Formats: sequence, C-alpha cells, structure tokens
Amino acid sequence: MTTRGSLPKGGELVLIAAPLGVFFAIFAFWLGGGGKPGDAFTYLAAGQRLNAGHLLYALSPGDNPVLLNPPYWTVPLLSPPLMGAIWRPLALVPGDGGVYVWWLLVIASSSMVMGLLLARVPLLAGPAVLVLSIPLVVQIGVANVDGLLMLGILAVWVLTTRGHDRVAGVVVALMTALKVTPLVFAWWLLTQRRSRGVQAFALSGVAVLAIGLAGAGIDNHFRFLEIAAETSATGSTPGSLAGLGRLAGLAPELARYLPTAALVAGLTLMFIFRSRPSVTFAIATVLLVVGSPSIAFHTPALLLTALVAAAWPFRAGAPAWNPVAPSDHAPQTPEGVLTT
Repeated sequence: MTTRGSLPKGGELVLIAAPLGVFFAIFAFWLGGGGKPGDAFTYLAAGQRLNAGHLLYALSPGDNPVLLNPPYWTVPLLSPPLMGAIWRPLALVPGDGGVYVWWLLVIASSSMVMGLLLARVPLLAGPAVLVLSIPLVVQIGVANVDGLLMLGILAVWVLTTRGHDRVAGVVVALMTALKVTPLVFAWWLLTQRRSRGVQAFALSGVAVLAIGLAGAGIDNHFRFLEIAAETSATGSTPGSLAGLGRLAGLAPELARYLPTAALVAGLTLMFIFRSRPSVTFAIATVLLVVGSPSIAFHTPALLLTALVAAAWPFRAGAPAWNPVAPSDHAPQTPEGVLTT
C-alpha cells in the first residue's frame, strides 16, 4: 500500500523537497571537494588488465595503480570476474570515456530509484533518503555498481508482481554475477514458488558464466573464489557485522561468522514468512548489507530499496499465490503473489 494521500499536498512536497535539497547540497560539496568516480576507475583498470592479457586480481608491471587497503582488500578488484569482462570494451573508449559512460548510468539509475520512491511513497521515502543521503551521495559519487543494483532490485519486484517472472530471473542472475549477494533474490523467487523465474535465473546464470569465462578466463574465476573466502575470514571491514562484533569485544575468530549467521537467519525468516512476499523481499534487501563481510561507506544506500514493495503493491484482481494449491486462483490480497 502506498502512502500517498496520507499527508496534505504541502506536506508531501516538503517530504520530497527537503531530502532532495540535503542530497544535492552534499553532492555539491562532494564535487567541490574534488570527488571523482573512483570505483569506475577501479573497474576500468580491471578491463585494461584483461585487455593486456594480465591477471585480473593482481597488478602486473605496467598496470594502472589501484588503491589497496590491507587487510580489508589486498587485491585490485573485489567484484566477480564478469565485472572485468564487461569493462573490456569500455576500457577501449578513448580518454577514459568508459568511466563517464558508467558514471552516467549509475547517476541515472540511482536517481530514478530515489525519484520514483519519493513520488510514490513520500512518507516513507522522504525520511529514508534524508537518513541515507550521505551513503547515496558516496555511491553515486564514486560510481559504485550498487547504484545499478538498486534499479535492478526495483525491477525484480515490479516485474515479478506483474507476472514477468522470467525477466525478473534474468535480472537476478545479472546482479548476482556482478556482486554475488543479490543471490538472496533467487532464494526469494524460490520461496515464492516462482518456478519460471527460478528457471530463468539458472539458465541466465549459465549464460553470464559463459560470458565471464570468455572474457576473464577460468583461472580468474577460481582466484575470485579464493578472494571471497579470504574476505570472509580476515578481510571483513569495520562497518560489517564482523567488524562491529570485533569493536564490541567479540573474539575475531567468532566475529567473522556474524555476517554468515545474519544470512542464515534472514533466509530462514524469508522461508517462514514466505506467504508475505513484501516482507520477505524487504528482508532480502537488508541481507545485501548485513550479510556482506565487506561494507563500504556507501553500502547502506541499498537499504532504500526495502521500500519498493510499499511503492508498488500487487495489482488488484490478479490471482494470488496459494501455498496449498498453487494452480488455484484466489482473489487478490495485498500480500498475494501472482501464480507462475
């Protein structure tokens, strides 16, 4: 259910204008302070290394330098190999033009999500954008891939609740291939019995893996698995649950398991409350943050997408999901799911 109409028109305008004003002020400060799309340059360097026939997850002589921050990251890229593969053509654009193409895409997708949520659920999105304004600015400012994932998450919800399960499954596969943690949405599709979405996810996963193998090679894929294990073991950042656990005095050998414990708990809740798709979808978006061992300053911006289920309710009159007899069509309820 949306919250439009819950406030007088003037109140809605304030809830839209005030957060946007704060956001643009911080963004102007970011740009004025010399901020630039640093993550896009990291992705660019990855594409350049592959084009030169070099290792993706190590720097070779002649490679462009990439900032490292031991022990949190000791390799020049933390993303899966597909990121390097899709940046190979972008790395060929003269004058670092690929960086600015990517940056524009991140700006457009993040802005679209913020704008749509503010327009549809200002009572919820206004305070959320205000609280998350700094992470949102940093996400857009550094051109992090999370800015694209936000639009992907919104698309998964809207597509699925409108019956376009196959397309939603493809989007989930692409997001997972770029950042692994969106795999939680495949679990959401599974718990919602969206069989066509799950099938599309699996087939698309094979396709994007083939693209990654063609563009980055099998050795880099095995190396990424090693890096993921190392990050979970010793490279969890201070802002992650593992880092916060260490700060609270928990032994590091125990704190390292906190993100995994959060994932297990969240996935379990998603199964328990599977008859409430909007609730479990919101849980999935939260797991993108709390379940990750590597959380940057911009990562909490993803929490804004927890509101998409409130902004786009199920269409009235659509058949509801029935956990007892999936083929039977019951009257639509706010928490129903379309049959596949």
